Amino acid sequence: MPAAYVRPGRADHRRPRSTDWLTDRMHVTRIGLTPLKGARHATLERVALGPSGPEGDRVFCLVEADRPHVLRTVDNPRMLLVDAAWDGSTLTVGAPGQGVVSEVPGATGEELVCDYWGRDARLEIMTSRHAQLLGRHLGREVRLARTSRRGEVVYGAPVSIVTTGALASLSEQESARFRATVTIDAERDPDPGTVLAVGGAVVRVRAAIPRCRVIDLDPTTGRLDRTHLATLAGRPRPVGLLPFGVDADVLVPGTVLTGDRVAVTGGGWSEGQLASVVPS
Repeated sequence: MPAAYVRPGRADHRRPRSTDWLTDRMHVTRIGLTPLKGARHATLERVALGPSGPEGDRVFCLVEADRPHVLRTVDNPRMLLVDAAWDGSTLTVGAPGQGVVSEVPGATGEELVCDYWGRDARLEIMTSRHAQLLGRHLGREVRLARTSRRGEVVYGAPVSIVTTGALASLSEQESARFRATVTIDAERDPDPGTVLAVGGAVVRVRAAIPRCRVIDLDPTTGRLDRTHLATLAGRPRPVGLLPFGVDADVLVPGTVLTGDRVAVTGGGWSEGQLASVVPS
């Protein structure tokens, strides 16, 4: 799903959007990330947002053994059953029936340019028992890779946001299904260009996030159990895109804790916005 350019209507970009979605109760209800792309989206009590995004988010990924492609969760839903943790040196990975591997991945020196949703991702292949465990779990041979820089396997802006109001519009209570960095208790999503103080950090909303079939998969079982994608398809939307939630860039790094207050500090609609994909 490549990025697409979405140009708002004439009236939209000549005036700031209203902030009627604001409430006094806006706060962070969930924080989440995964150090291994596609693995279970862990719920955290806090996250450090650096200039390039959440620290520890999607540091590693899996590469298909027979071609230079980053493994896609939408094609390998059993990845959602994988638990992964990383402390900055040791990667711990577990999968049902396969046990747990906890060790420092070894650098091979082999660098690889892989296809990632139609763009190049520069990765370093690692040697470890993690890939063997995950290969058995997925039923296919895979290679573990480390990203050369933060955000290498994050298509859009580094921070993703969903709101409780948007979740309620889908009759969805499980925000982990959408794998957002932060879930905010608010009536609706903030508009592109909105600047938010989120705990100790400040972010600027960039664009709506087009979605894929992963949002219809149960995050605890990996089984198809929802029709959210079909619901989004029935809503007014840009041609070819099924957006839900927004992404954002970090303006001021800082730490965000569950329960932290969220406040609008600025905003406005720019001439055009890049709609991005938050790959699973």
